[in-house]
Amino acid sequence: MNTKKRIDGDYYIETINTGDRVIIQTTAMAVTGNLEVSGNLTYINTEELDVKDPFIMLNSSNTSTYGSNSGILTHKSASTYAGIRYNNDTTKWELSTSTGTTGETGTWTEIGTAAAGSVAGANTQVQFNNAGNFGASSNFTFTDTSQLNLTGNVNISTGLQLKDSAAPGAVTNTTVLHGGIAGSGGTGVYFVDGTTTDELVSKSKAIVFGIIF
Repeated sequence: MNTKKRIDGDYYIETINTGDRVIIQTTAMAVTGNLEVSGNLTYINTEELDVKDPFIMLNSSNTSTYGSNSGILTHKSASTYAGIRYNNDTTKWELSTSTGTTGETGTWTEIGTAAAGSVAGANTQVQFNNAGNFGASSNFTFTDTSQLNLTGNVNISTGLQLKDSAAPGAVTNTTVLHGGIAGSGGTGVYFVDGTTTDELVSKSKAIVFGIIF
């Protein structure tokens, strides 16, 4: 049998003692309208949580009760946590595999910034695969002259390929290699160094030149 109660005005259920609770035991409970819950703690003990809103608002009061950071924590064990947070001081998103109950302790690693999509400037570092992680080095950069600069030793294990092209312009204090049609040197590998442009000579051609000259 359905029971319906209509009232005019607010409807209060008030307990007397601090530890008193209001307990509703039912198979399902439907709330039509807005639900406002006030207090220091809200527990949701359920196996599945279905939220329609595509965005969940955190730290809505922005009172910095827990500092300038806000995010989501998950239990790793009874006393350890992992989480993702937004650091308002550095304006960066961060990840942690070990933090405390407030998300302020432990080690946090940057995962992005608000300016990540901005246009790159001069001497921009190139990211590369570093054992499964993104890596970057000041020795591996693009410069203002649209060149890829490598500072240090280069280890090429699968072969170096130079595409046939016209001789590039000279670059100060730099020897530039480029490919081309094989000439008298027999290699098709050319270099430009200042005002000098020439072809590297193969071993067999060097022997022939040695006999002739």
